[in-house]
Amino acid sequence: MGSILVVYYSQTGNTRKMAELVAEGAAKSGKHQVKLVDVSKVDLREFVRADGFALGSPDYFTYMAGQMKILFDQALAHVKEIKGKPFVSFVSHGGGGGAIESLDKLGQAIGLKKVREGVKSQGAPVKDAVKECRDLGEYLAKVTG
Repeated sequence: MGSILVVYYSQTGNTRKMAELVAEGAAKSGKHQVKLVDVSKVDLREFVRADGFALGSPDYFTYMAGQMKILFDQALAHVKEIKGKPFVSFVSHGGGGGAIESLDKLGQAIGLKKVREGVKSQGAPVKDAVKECRDLGEYLAKVTG
């Protein structure tokens, strides 16, 4: 059984709710062990061993949370081990959502393979955003070996 890490940072709870929905979608197939992890509690060894990733952050001035950037900085030393593994991204925002581009860019910079456009939710996910988050997780599970 493979593993998927859903790594997020959330100050208000909006991004955490998105992460929970993505994890729910990823777990639906039953093919992977899915773990929801606050970025401050990421074990880098576990991160490197994971088979797929969903990465989420609030949008701060069209950039990801600094806590997520630190994870990318640490993962950079492990590019050979994570190269080509699939990832998706998700962002909560107050009216922009541009931080998804920084997540995508840095995910690819550390060798991960973006497999689908991410999800943006203005505030807490409701209606369409709830479905989009679950679908994002399902898709990640489908393409993760």
